Order: sequence, then structure tokens, then C-alpha cells
Amino acid sequence: MAISNYAPGQELSSIDFQSMIGGPLGAIVDAQAQAALSTVDFIKAVGFTPDSEDATTGEVTPGTPVYVSFKYPKMVAPYEAAINGRITAIAVTSGGSGYTAGAAVTITGAGSEATATATVDGGGVITAINITNAGSGYDGTTSVAAAGGSGLAVTVTTEDKAAVPAVFNEMQLEVPILTMLPIPFIRVEEGEIDFHAKITSMEYASVGSQFKASTSFGYNSTTSGSVSGGTGGITSLFAKSSAKAKYSSSVNFKVNASYQRTSRQGNKVDKTFQLGIKVKVAQDEIPAGMEKLLGILEDAIVAQPTGS
Repeated sequence: MAISNYAPGQELSSIDFQSMIGGPLGAIVDAQAQAALSTVDFIKAVGFTPDSEDATTGEVTPGTPVYVSFKYPKMVAPYEAAINGRITAIAVTSGGSGYTAGAAVTITGAGSEATATATVDGGGVITAINITNAGSGYDGTTSVAAAGGSGLAVTVTTEDKAAVPAVFNEMQLEVPILTMLPIPFIRVEEGEIDFHAKITSMEYASVGSQFKASTSFGYNSTTSGSVSGGTGGITSLFAKSSAKAKYSSSVNFKVNASYQRTSRQGNKVDKTFQLGIKVKVAQDEIPAGMEKLLGILEDAIVAQPTGS
């Protein structure tokens, strides 16, 4: 039989879950709103100039975006290396005969990499040699031949081309500062509320008894006696005498006994409540404008030779 009528369920039903859960949830919502307002304040303070107010009319003019200017060199013409002995022209002095369309042209001499094609008319005569690659390193010993016919004679013209430095134009790039800075846009990504309740009810009863007993034993013995008789003359030999003896004894026996009975009973309740709140926030990645700016600046890196 239960000693008390304590019900843990009644304890749980009396907890104000509305405040316990609604309070942290409302704090999370307020934090999200405060983060949004801080983003707005940051954009207005950093990304725009202050608003101006007309002293006469009181009209407020919104601020303009803040721009950051960059100057960088942009290459408009690439560097051209010096080329010695490049073929600039092949003039046909005698077209020969017996050639067919698409006749292969061979260029031999001190240079390399020069290529050309031949233009052949209907009579098998080469009318022109077209240069497709000027090559380099050629000189006056260069010769040109075409396959399939004979009698071709040409004059080869070569030149030395000096190095041409790269041409750069100074460009100015204006970028809104908001595209360069990570805007502090903090958002609540996840919120978790954990509530743990532990109620332990314990009823106890104890009964104890104690019995004590003690005994004592005592014995006492006493003996006493007396002697009497006559005296003087011969008659004393026949005199009468008497003796008396007295004995006494006592016994003591004691018994002490006690009995004690104790009993205790009661109810013990332990209550443990634990509330845990976890909030996970996230920050946006680098703005798209910043990525584009970095890409433009990276494309502006060029290789330019130093003077030799």
C-alpha cells in the first residue's frame, strides 16, 4: 500500500511549457530580425554615402553607392619577338610547265619552318607562290621548288623583323564597395530545444527491534559456634562440657530483560529539470561581384620581356 499520494504526472502537467519553449523560440526569431537589421545598417553605412537634406525644402536625397577605383594596364597589342631572315615575298620569274593544281612547294635553305602554296593556271604554269608561314633564318641561298613540273624560277625576298613591344592602355575600373566586402548576413540555420525532466519518487519504511537480557547470581555462607565446661579438683575430671554450632547461607539471583521496537516510514522525491538550447548560424559566401573583380584583376596579369 502506498504511503503517499504523490503523482509525478501532476508535476509534469504543472510545468509552463509555453514559456519554456516559446521563450527560446521567440529569442531565436528576435535574433534573426536583429541580424537582418544589422545587415541593413552595414549596407547603408558602408555601401552608400549619407543621405542629404535640403536646408530650404527639407527634401531628403538618398545617398549614392560608394565606388572604389582601380587603375591597371590592359594589353591591347601583344609582344612580338624579333625574327631574322623571315621570307616576305616569293616572286615568280618563270612559271615553268607541266604543273598541276595543288602542286607541293618545297622551301630549302639556312632557315626553317617556312611554307607556301602554288597557284597553277590551266596550262600547267605556276603564276604565283603564296607564303603561308614566313619562317626564320633564311638568306640569299634560299631556293623554292614545286613538284610535278619543271622550269620554275623565283626570287625570294627576306627581311629581319625587329622586336615589337607590347602595347598597354591604362584602364580604370570602378567597383561598388559592397561587391568587395563580405556582407555580414547571418541567418539562423537550425535551432534545437531540448527539455529533460527526471522525477524520482521513493517511499520507504523500516522496522527494527532490540532485545536485551542480563543475569546475576550470588551465594553467601556463614558458620558460628561456642564451647563451655567445669573447672577445679578431681571432680573436674568428671565435669560436663557443651558445644554449640550455627550455620547460615543465602543465595541471590537477578534477571534483567528489555525489549525495544522502532519503526520509520516516509516519502522522498528528487526532481531534476534540464533545458538545452542549440542555435546554428551560417554566413554567406563571398559575393558574386567580388569574384568578378578578382577575375578581371587576374586577367590583367601579363608577361612582358625586359629589354635585352
